[in-house]
Amino acid sequence: MKKFIKQLHIWLSIPLGVVISITCFTGAILVFEKEITSVVREISDVEQVVSESGKPERLEFFKTTFRLHRWLMDAPASRGEMSVGKMIVGISTIAMVVLLISGIVLWWPKSIKMWRNRSLVAVRKGWHRFWYDLHVSAGFWATIILLIMALTGLVWSFDWYREGFYTLFGEGARSWLRSLHVGTIGGMFTRVLWCLAAIVGGTLPLTGYYLWIKRNFFQK
Repeated sequence: MKKFIKQLHIWLSIPLGVVISITCFTGAILVFEKEITSVVREISDVEQVVSESGKPERLEFFKTTFRLHRWLMDAPASRGEMSVGKMIVGISTIAMVVLLISGIVLWWPKSIKMWRNRSLVAVRKGWHRFWYDLHVSAGFWATIILLIMALTGLVWSFDWYREGFYTLFGEGARSWLRSLHVGTIGGMFTRVLWCLAAIVGGTLPLTGYYLWIKRNFFQK
């Protein structure tokens, strides 16, 4: 069974890992959009522009970051339709959920000693061990938050998922969904945790690519 799970983990991550990295890294940036915008406006002395909705206009950098995060720079589709970029992000997010769960199954240690070894990142045992531990150990610690991000993020990707989500949690979920997704639900503390978890999530496919290439093409 573990052999099948390992193959599933590998062959889902190879084609979709890049999209997962993009989604996670842009998400990490967006967590602190308000603070970054405030600093940029202050040091550049740029006048704040207010949109027609009455909200401050987004900096061009964050408009681009959000489009990359949500649609992979594809143009938003008309209401009731779905753009290709949004579809790819949605499918990659589902894959991310499967990868996180399968990763935990593969990671799960058989003894206390193995538990200790697999929950720490070794920094003095060479680069290969470092990248392996970063993939395995950091991924474990970030899994819960990454699952929360993915499972809430899917609400914006698929109508069927959104309907099921609100059926399960009720319409009241609309009031806390975004806060849970971006980490503002617990103030600055959870925002920092969410940002760090998103950075880890972005590195997981990259370290996974490294380990896969090293094992399959450069192993002695």
